[in-house]
Amino acid sequence: MPVDKDLKAAKANDYDAIVLPGGQINPDLLRLNKDALTLIKNFYDAGKIVAAVCHAPWLLVETGIAKGKRMTSYHSIKTDVINAGAHWEDSEVVTDKGIITSRNPNDLEAFSKKIVEEIKEGRHNRAS
Repeated sequence: MPVDKDLKAAKANDYDAIVLPGGQINPDLLRLNKDALTLIKNFYDAGKIVAAVCHAPWLLVETGIAKGKRMTSYHSIKTDVINAGAHWEDSEVVTDKGIITSRNPNDLEAFSKKIVEEIKEGRHNRAS
C-alpha cells in the first residue's frame, strides 16, 4: 500500500481506530519509533479503538497499555505480554475496553469483525 500520510503528520483525532500490524519485524521496528508509540498512546488516551494482531501487542507492552488488560498475542510473545502485567489468554480475539488483540493470521476474520463492532460502539471509558 502506498503511504498517504507521514507518521509524524498522523493525528489520532483524524481517525476512529488504529490497527497495528502483525508479523515479527513490523512491531519490533515500530516499538523503537517514538512517533509511532506516541500515536498509539494518543489513540488509547482518547478512548479510541486500538487493535493489535500477532506480534503487535509488543507495541501495547512498550506504551504501557498492556498492564492490567485482558489480551492475547502470538504464542512466542506470551511471556512478554504477561511480564508487562497483562492477563494473557489463548483466544482468537480478546477485547478489553476497546483494546482488541488477536493471535495470528488464522484469527483475522474474528479480529476484523470485532474491530468493526467496537468502532460502532464508539469511544471507550478506560477508567478502572
